[in-house]
Amino acid sequence: MTAAPERSSAYRLITEQRRHQPDVVRLARSLCLAAQAEPHFLRGARLRFVPDSSAGLEARLCFSPLVEAADSHALVLYPEVSAELRRQLSDHDPDLLGSVRDFTLATHRCAPPLVRGFEELLWSATTGPRPTDAGIERTLAPLFRQVLDEGGTAAEAGRWILRFLPRLPEAVRESLPAWRLQVMAAERLGMEPPRALVTRADADEIRAVRTLVHTEVDIGVRAVADGLVISRPPERDALVCGASGAGRVRLRLRGALPCTRWHELDLHDGEHTALSMSVAAEARADGTLLAAQTELGGTLLCARAGHRAAAATTADGRTVLRIDDGESVLSVELPDQPRLLTVADTGPAATAVVSGKGLHVVTTAVDGTADTVLHPLAVQPTAVGWSRTAERGVLCLATGSDILLVDDGDPDRTVRTLSHPDQVVHLWCSVRSALVAAADASGAVTVHHLASLPDTEAGRWHPGTAITALCGDPLSGTVVWGAADGRVWAGAAGSGGSAGSAEPVTDVSGRTTDPSSGSVGDVAVLGVLPAPASSLALLPEAGLVVAADGSDRLLRLDWPEGGAVTAVPMPFRVREVHPAAGGLLLVSGHGGEVEIRAEDGRSHLLTPGPVPSPPDDAGPSWLRDSVGVVLPARNAVLPPGIRRWGIGHVCVPAALPPGSEEFSALLASARELGLRVLAELTPPGEDSPYGELLKRAYDLLEEPIDGLRLSDTDLWPTPLLTRLGHLLGAYPQTAVVTTATAPARPDALGHLTLGPPPHPPTPVDPPDHTATPDPPSELAAVPTTPLQPYRAWALPSGLADPQAALLLALPGCHEVPASVLDPAGRAPSVLRPLLAARAGQLALRNGGVEQVPTGVAGVTAVRRDHAGQTVLCLTSTAGVPVTARVPLPDATAATELIEIAHAVPDHPPDAPPRVLRPTADGLVTVELDAGRTRWFRVRTDTHPPLDEPTDPFAPPAR
Repeated sequence: MTAAPERSSAYRLITEQRRHQPDVVRLARSLCLAAQAEPHFLRGARLRFVPDSSAGLEARLCFSPLVEAADSHALVLYPEVSAELRRQLSDHDPDLLGSVRDFTLATHRCAPPLVRGFEELLWSATTGPRPTDAGIERTLAPLFRQVLDEGGTAAEAGRWILRFLPRLPEAVRESLPAWRLQVMAAERLGMEPPRALVTRADADEIRAVRTLVHTEVDIGVRAVADGLVISRPPERDALVCGASGAGRVRLRLRGALPCTRWHELDLHDGEHTALSMSVAAEARADGTLLAAQTELGGTLLCARAGHRAAAATTADGRTVLRIDDGESVLSVELPDQPRLLTVADTGPAATAVVSGKGLHVVTTAVDGTADTVLHPLAVQPTAVGWSRTAERGVLCLATGSDILLVDDGDPDRTVRTLSHPDQVVHLWCSVRSALVAAADASGAVTVHHLASLPDTEAGRWHPGTAITALCGDPLSGTVVWGAADGRVWAGAAGSGGSAGSAEPVTDVSGRTTDPSSGSVGDVAVLGVLPAPASSLALLPEAGLVVAADGSDRLLRLDWPEGGAVTAVPMPFRVREVHPAAGGLLLVSGHGGEVEIRAEDGRSHLLTPGPVPSPPDDAGPSWLRDSVGVVLPARNAVLPPGIRRWGIGHVCVPAALPPGSEEFSALLASARELGLRVLAELTPPGEDSPYGELLKRAYDLLEEPIDGLRLSDTDLWPTPLLTRLGHLLGAYPQTAVVTTATAPARPDALGHLTLGPPPHPPTPVDPPDHTATPDPPSELAAVPTTPLQPYRAWALPSGLADPQAALLLALPGCHEVPASVLDPAGRAPSVLRPLLAARAGQLALRNGGVEQVPTGVAGVTAVRRDHAGQTVLCLTSTAGVPVTARVPLPDATAATELIEIAHAVPDHPPDAPPRVLRPTADGLVTVELDAGRTRWFRVRTDTHPPLDEPTDPFAPPAR
């Protein structure tokens, strides 16, 4: 809308109102230089400018068409009306305009700066020449300062700016300072800028202005079975990651797999988002991923047969089916989330989807279009597949103990029914070979050849064990199935034998099995899996049978001989495997490593994965991975940003009695930050009655706190420990940590015992006369027993940084001194980034320990591996800069070492991580300053550029 039509419309409205109610217009003129008219402002304006009127005039103005909004707090004129009134006064009665200006200044002299600045802009734009950007910026300076402040005042200023700034004269509201201020206000409130503002600049300019109001924001990331939970503020026990933001934090997430795409996530204050992670990928049989698709917050259902594939993606309440026939990809939207999905391996392109709404049959025409037909279903099938008879292609629907062969995918056009002695639970079908294999609930497998004579049964075996997976090979007619006892069977349909002539079968382990009577064809056991298969794929070209069991691995058996099972690690938990052309696999599942990138470029790699089971006396689950800090007896305050450095709990010193003001304030602060709290109990004195200490323990448990820390348990009397144990029995969720200067007594109470730090590995490199002396013998001695991941120990106070950094690379650290986080009178400790990295890496919390040679005296390299994640930690105790060459036996041309932590305090936190690459001989060169530490995440696969096509269902490259 241009200015001229607005003025004309407002002029007509004012003229009409003046004809009927001239006093209303006279009163409105006195408000045209005010941001808003409060009751006292309106009353004063009436008494000064319309003195011969009554209070009823105020009411008539409130209900007049000149007013945009009015309530008990304030009255606001329409912007166009206010602008026209200012113009009329400026042109015809400048003296009255000056009087209105004086009245507005005097009445609003105590108004907020927001209001006074707005009214100053109204006056300057009305009377003077067109204001310059510099002048506007000077006038808007108080608003800039307020929107840049932290807390509720900034949000209030942002709301005011977005409401009132568009009401300014055009010369002001269209200026660059006003544009920047509105973009900043929208970002402060977590909103998208108004559309009119977005069209004035490109994305980079808008991003640069938005970042002016960004501050450091803590977000919580917690791994669950199939994805992530992201929270702001961070949930308890979640990993805390730093990001930049204001009213919202913009994050980009993707599964850290080849060719995956980014997902956008806006996280506002107080939000809690659970994101499941479904994965589908094309892979080689050795586990190498070629391309992948990940859905965060959605689900993927995949099928592949021959050169055809289909994937149904459900996200945000919408399901899209992508069908790939080997030459083109077609997308079809479905009205419901699918439960079963199958494609025909040859012949006319056909796809069948079963959902809660019925059976969706999708056929692809020659011109690339799709025809989708929905058929209602009286009974939901347990399995579906495409095959053919001698005359036509059919869709097989397993319902109960029958398999219905329906023409053209229409359930009302049943061609034939195949009956079985029990309910059919699995199907494998092929159009190419006209075979249908069915596994029923009794543990029997029956193969039907649909193109043969009416007696279609080509093979039947009955091992009697529940069947968990079924697959086959269209060319040879072989059927392979997995049983609940882990055995994998193979049967050759129609290869000989007669009904009722089942011979005992000897499997590859030497055991003899009777497949029961009623068999037709040969059957053999290929091998025994460590867990029942959830899905099987037969790859004759690769000579393998590949199994998935829901874990982060693929299990492989040689084909057709069978034999020992080999496992291939996978970067996510695989639920289904499908054979693809060229000896490849389409695998699908959930979980895996996730990359989270903040708007300022900071990136976090998180790996949800299996965690070893703790021993029975390890206490509550949260204590297993939590690192605590013992607050000093004097000045027991929480260090700033404590959770960002990987701290999960704090220990309140015994000097603070429960119920005191200091104790209550500290407990409230810890709860607000999502920290757990332990309270320290010291051993009693010689004359201290046991009742006082038990009363203190009871008062602490009633606060409530999360646990107790019993110091020096070797000094506690046995009767007192017994009575304290009885008290703790009433609080089963309470964690108990004990410390002892001597080995704990058998009667010492505690779920988690802290001891001295473990002995780090001793470097075995050649001596270097330029190096500093070795660390103390108690730190450099070779351990006599293997390090245990759950052996709890506390980092000693006052230890030199290199030795402390070396210890933090080892498992079991559950406690650090407060000086590591908030040292008194000196710069922050260089160990803080190491604690944060330790909290974010499964390998550093739960992995085993392996010493790696470095070739340099005084440099220790430790490798930690867990759940497919590898971390390499290098620490130098030498007094001069050194260069180490570390071997990586499993390095490939794509291997990268991404730095996740270092002991360089002046390195910018938002700088991109440094990346090292090994040489062709598998050696990586690492430079270390004197007494410094560098930790690296070892990645064996790199990501291709995001611009590359990311289609895991495309045919393999030739």
